[in-house]
Amino acid sequence: MSNYRRENYGQKKFSQTAAVPVRILFREDTYVDEAENVIKKLKGSNFRHGKDNLTTSQIRNLLSLISTIFNDLSFKEVSQLTDKLSYLRIQIVYQSGRNAAVKDLVETGQILKLLEQVQTTKDKKTLVRFCHYFEALVAYFKYYGGQDK
Repeated sequence: MSNYRRENYGQKKFSQTAAVPVRILFREDTYVDEAENVIKKLKGSNFRHGKDNLTTSQIRNLLSLISTIFNDLSFKEVSQLTDKLSYLRIQIVYQSGRNAAVKDLVETGQILKLLEQVQTTKDKKTLVRFCHYFEALVAYFKYYGGQDK
């Protein structure tokens, strides 16, 4: 503990600063390009934050929850999916806490803010756009070289 103060002992130190969000308008005509810009920004750090990597498995696990909600839209209203949307939010927060690179994705892509918008508006089009936005993030992640390691 020679170089560490007692209160800092055991804490992770990262050389990077917190993720800076990309400007997200989240409109029908912009969300795909915005997803690409988020991934391009994260690619600059090689999809890493400190020792943590962003992997396809991590974001596909979140995508599977989102896909379940998307599938439920064919026979339910958005207002009936409140519990699933809340659970999705919890999972996003949990995965962000476990892995700094996932947190970078969530913050840069403003995923929690957009999910809150979906929950507030309770609009089907907005929820569909959110699902497609997240799917675009996964697609561009693979396109720009994101891998499982």
